[in-house]
Amino acid sequence: MGDKGSAQRTTDEMLREIERQKELLEEKDREIEELKKHSFERFYDIMSRLEKYTTEEVLFYTAQILSEVMDSKDVAIYTVVNRDYARLFSATSSEARQLGNSLKYTAMGNLYNDLQSGRVYMNKDMEAGRPVMASAIYAEEEIRVILMFWGIPCQRLTETEGNRLAVTEALIQNAVLRASRYMASFRSKRYLEGTNVLNEEAFTVLVKTFFGAKAKGLTECTMLEIEMGYHEYKSISIQVANHIRQTDYMGVMEGGTLYILLCNTDPENAKVVQERLQKLGYESKMKEIAG
Repeated sequence: MGDKGSAQRTTDEMLREIERQKELLEEKDREIEELKKHSFERFYDIMSRLEKYTTEEVLFYTAQILSEVMDSKDVAIYTVVNRDYARLFSATSSEARQLGNSLKYTAMGNLYNDLQSGRVYMNKDMEAGRPVMASAIYAEEEIRVILMFWGIPCQRLTETEGNRLAVTEALIQNAVLRASRYMASFRSKRYLEGTNVLNEEAFTVLVKTFFGAKAKGLTECTMLEIEMGYHEYKSISIQVANHIRQTDYMGVMEGGTLYILLCNTDPENAKVVQERLQKLGYESKMKEIAG
């Protein structure tokens, strides 16, 4: 009897374990289906939102979308300018701007090694001077755009989170690369003849885009109006060009008035540029544009 009772208990335990495993598998199937559903919904949401923006706007609002998808308030997008350096294009917070407007990404140790190898970088040791997560968008096997994230707790630095970023990156890749190329060549076809000054139509679009993004906290920018006096914009622009950064834009608006759009520059830092212009003999004033 003892043996029969023991055998029955063993059988009952096995049946309960089989039932438990069946329930776990069913739960796993439900989770997979739910993940597929959410992945499709996220894909549709991301693509439909990106399609709403002009090419000039995409890099700004991609940061906003990434912030929501990755549940991080602090997102930065850097565009690569050469084999060593990348420039900040858009950021969702002051925390996301902490690495500055320009960074030598090839000197960032494990971060660069991971990106160069096509991996998502995770700062599990919370090393200072590094984002918590980062990934790269490639073209022709070269890094073109770097996505950086802060404000993600250490417990979320898992394979699942890395996969989420990798999938999201794949969804936005084409739109981001197209926008990056467009912005890199924006000036070349829109200069006024014989100058490095953008024509009024192109400059107006650019200014509205930047100040619209600024109003949503996605960038810093300041615009200076040059007091031209009896000078023409062509002669002024030749002198001014060597005293502003390559990332800044000169253009005309309002029937020929010369302006400088200072990217990633707050009013305090814009004063430094005003002092340089003053030394060249040109007064300027800051001009605010409604976003």
